[in-house]
Amino acid sequence: MLKKISMFIVCYILAFPLLSYGFDCNKPDFGAKLEDINKDGYFVKYMEKGGISYCNYTGPCRMDVHSNYNPAISYAFIDGQLYARIVNIPERNNSIEDIKNKMEKSVFKQIGTAPFEIKLDGDWWVYQWFNEKDNLRFKVKINDKTKAGKSAFYYEPLRAKLPNLKEEDDPVYLRH
Repeated sequence: MLKKISMFIVCYILAFPLLSYGFDCNKPDFGAKLEDINKDGYFVKYMEKGGISYCNYTGPCRMDVHSNYNPAISYAFIDGQLYARIVNIPERNNSIEDIKNKMEKSVFKQIGTAPFEIKLDGDWWVYQWFNEKDNLRFKVKINDKTKAGKSAFYYEPLRAKLPNLKEEDDPVYLRH
């Protein structure tokens, strides 16, 4: 009996860190309050602009994109709620077709839908997805020449809280 109790305590101690982990960078809980997902203090605010606060996440985070690139990832908050994940990928040497194929497959896994819009805007390929069930939008821009990439994964209802937001202040616009 004592052996069973000891084993249970060991399992609980080993599992406890997993139970207390409050943020998954691969599946952000959009709309969550910063204080609820920042219990460990991993979100570090670096800027506020146009009613949006921007934070870097300094905690453990491993995304598929880390396998091939060194992305810059930040998070945006409106009224203290998680609004967007913004990813910037530097120039790369892959073919544009290879990049677009990988990107479409990985985004499909996250969003669960095919892109509803694909267009060429100057040197930039622009892809957009919308998951109606969760009110999530995903926008990706890939430079046709440099192969640099930008993406914003965001929660549409929070964007509506800032109706007068200027395009240049909106992180989901992904200016060139």
